[in-house]
Amino acid sequence: MNNPQICLLRWRPFRLPMNIRFQAAGGKIDAREGVLVQLEDEEGWRGVGEASPMPSTDNATTSHVVSLLERYGPSLLQGNTEKLDGSRGSAALRCAIDIAMLDLRARVAEVPVAALLSKDHASSVQVNAVIGGGPPDDVAHFGQLAMESGYSVLKLKVGLTSLEEDANRVSALREACPEATIRLDANGAWDEVTALRAFEMLYQYQIELLEQPTSPDDIEALARLRSQAPMRIAADESVEDPKSFERLLELHAVDFIVLKPMFVGGVSCALTLAERAAEHSIGSFATSTFDSSIGIAAALHLAAALPTDAAQGLGTGAHLGADVVSRTLLPRAGRLAIPNSSGLGIEAETEALESVALGPWVEVEVGT
Repeated sequence: MNNPQICLLRWRPFRLPMNIRFQAAGGKIDAREGVLVQLEDEEGWRGVGEASPMPSTDNATTSHVVSLLERYGPSLLQGNTEKLDGSRGSAALRCAIDIAMLDLRARVAEVPVAALLSKDHASSVQVNAVIGGGPPDDVAHFGQLAMESGYSVLKLKVGLTSLEEDANRVSALREACPEATIRLDANGAWDEVTALRAFEMLYQYQIELLEQPTSPDDIEALARLRSQAPMRIAADESVEDPKSFERLLELHAVDFIVLKPMFVGGVSCALTLAERAAEHSIGSFATSTFDSSIGIAAALHLAAALPTDAAQGLGTGAHLGADVVSRTLLPRAGRLAIPNSSGLGIEAETEALESVALGPWVEVEVGT
């Protein structure tokens, strides 16, 4: 199916507070800001996407996204996205446009977005809970709450302080949740020597995998670590840079890649990365980035199209204190199901959006 002829482009920025400040090695998050992007074709069909850059990760803000829309908006819908190359906020904006176009196309075809991505998409996916930094007692408490709500896979952020403190937190989580599958995510906080020590100290707690133990641009270190690791290794931030990604494949440096549509430029791009990784016998799973339910839904459709049964990192909605919808997209019994409707199966709701919007809708006509 060809892309539809778009006649209207709209955007609106928003800000979502977090329930509790979330802490990871890359910094603390107390709110998420983004921009909703809506496309409308000549027949009145609409699709919606989300651009939510992460300032602590890519040094971009919603102001950068809005500036790019104001400067290039209509031309981006004609395939001229090379104008965004090197611009802050470009990956998030590419993601928003990709999601909105997929949503619109799927609505026209009366199928879920996942059906456009794969003929054999799953109807639901397993999801891991994510736990940020904090004292061991807090980590244990959040782990127990997650298990009680149906999760079986818990991802804990490490690399925030010392290895000894990390070990105490992991130990507390394992003691509180003996049946859980536990993942760790260091967000590139360690050097190679520290990562090796982490293996020695943390493996005893039956860790399923470790995400991004070392710097994203040191692929050789990842490859060496993988050859010695007593657990599986995943690349997260390394996937966002094309050169680093190619090096990952060349060295078979990891067991999994983590796909964040908001950081790699969209669902379509993420699926291409997954397919290329699979050619090298490297698995993949999708992760949202504390996006609104629009972004979570997009990552869900991607996850459903991936050829894997690994738990997906889509349990971030529980950390939001508000949303652009009245009912945030949350897992049930540790799983998220593809909505029984066309497109993303979700759209911004007026009352919810008004409470978090940072300004009115901006509308621009798109010429033929």
